[in-house]
Amino acid sequence: MSSNNKSLATPLPVQNDEGDHGALDEVATLLHQDLIEVEEEIERRLISSVPSVTQIAKHIVMSGGKRIRPILLLLAARALGYTGPRAIFYGAAIEFIHTATLLHDDVIDNAQLRRGRPSCNSIWDNKMSVLVGDFLYCQVSSMIAEDGDLRVLKCVTDATATTTEGEVFEVTKSRDLKLSEQEYYKIIEFKTGMLMSCATQVGAILAGAKPEMENSLCDFGMHLGIAFQLADDVLDYTSVEAEFGKETGVDLKEGKITLPLLHALERCTPEEREVIRLATISASSNNFRRVLEVLKKYGSLNYSMELAKARVAQTQDSLKAVPDSPYREALFKITEYVTQRRR
Repeated sequence: MSSNNKSLATPLPVQNDEGDHGALDEVATLLHQDLIEVEEEIERRLISSVPSVTQIAKHIVMSGGKRIRPILLLLAARALGYTGPRAIFYGAAIEFIHTATLLHDDVIDNAQLRRGRPSCNSIWDNKMSVLVGDFLYCQVSSMIAEDGDLRVLKCVTDATATTTEGEVFEVTKSRDLKLSEQEYYKIIEFKTGMLMSCATQVGAILAGAKPEMENSLCDFGMHLGIAFQLADDVLDYTSVEAEFGKETGVDLKEGKITLPLLHALERCTPEEREVIRLATISASSNNFRRVLEVLKKYGSLNYSMELAKARVAQTQDSLKAVPDSPYREALFKITEYVTQRRR
């Protein structure tokens, strides 16, 4: 591999801070060689005869993602005894699915930042971002066809379809102050939980795990994804932009009714409800500050984070059947990271 491509083929460093405790750094060290090979596979698959496709795809792929989904797939496979190269192959594929969803999400949300850098749609345009997202989905289809495993095919296609359904459902519920908590959980299960569940399930499939073990790993990924999103929704109100990698309050600006808002809406006065309603239409700095005061008044941020921690406990329960190993321990570390991170 040429030296000018080295930055993509080397696992992206995880920026550490007091809240993260270096959990992902430790995991990345354990999977060091595997992650290098995942990056090499990603780089190889990004090459297109149309230079703009490669340029746009590399922009988002190299923008500092933590590779959580490939890491989950690798850890699940290795924890269950699979040591072959297919985990590398599918680690790259699962990251392509995630990246494609990000490209499409940023177009839908008109996002200007992604991981602290200008989003692809803000540099190029919406058409190019959507098309490159489609290119990545097509690459995944090609990769699965090459491998020929029908069980993995069903797992990945089901996850991709469900993730898309979750996005559509979220759009239909934008700025809907009557959104129920059940509907909120459906959105985050579909949008975030499903792909993480797919990652750990594919790892189990590659290892030839028994159905009970496969189900446990599948549940692990789902619970982890839900906990991750619950914490993410809190961070959208509490993080510093430079740390979180996107504008603070961007969910509110985009009209997304997340759990902290739902909790406050069930308890607030009519006047406070109107404050929230206006902020979903025009999320100015002043409106955001007023909503944040409402959330703090009713303990809505603490409530949401406590639910994230409870979900982490369920996640850890799903690992009880997994044989003890450094890879199982690494899966535990990731569960702890979810609610300790600051971005």
